[in-house]
Amino acid sequence: MKQGNKTKNLILDASNELFYKNGYASTSFSDIVNSTGLSKGNITYHFKNKQNILEAIIENRLTDINKLLLLWEKSTDDPKKRLILFCEMIIQEQNNLKNFGCPMGTLTSEFSKNQPELYNITIPLFKRFREWLKEQFYLLGLSEKKADERAMSLLAYVQGISTITHVFKDLNFLNQEMDKLKKSICS
Repeated sequence: MKQGNKTKNLILDASNELFYKNGYASTSFSDIVNSTGLSKGNITYHFKNKQNILEAIIENRLTDINKLLLLWEKSTDDPKKRLILFCEMIIQEQNNLKNFGCPMGTLTSEFSKNQPELYNITIPLFKRFREWLKEQFYLLGLSEKKADERAMSLLAYVQGISTITHVFKDLNFLNQEMDKLKKSICS
């Protein structure tokens, strides 16, 4: 990997972690400088401003989501098993959820209050999961409308579990609710 790409990835990785753990508004450009050990000029060479960094992070997250969904699709032809894999993703991230909340949900929630231009940048993450979940429910024989309703319900349920897990720092709750959710998918 070229040095420029390594530097760019360093900036994106550090910024992604800062935005997730501290929030976008609470992360200053100085925080990014300190976290990366790079000069401000080196960072602005790659990214004009903090919003450009956010845009690149969301693009990377969307790429990662697409890779994950493709991996799940290759791992099984059974839509129920794929939906279980979605639930297990939440369980695998339980410590992060407990400490910081959902990486997609926290950013989107932060922006939805008073930064619509940034809110619009994060929405494709949720839309991608919604489309994929809808497809799985459709493959299970639901109409397109019902499949979309179930996809939205599943997203809402998982976001609710993530939020309550974070609020109460309760991993038992997360695991208990995800077990219930997986059982409901299998029935």
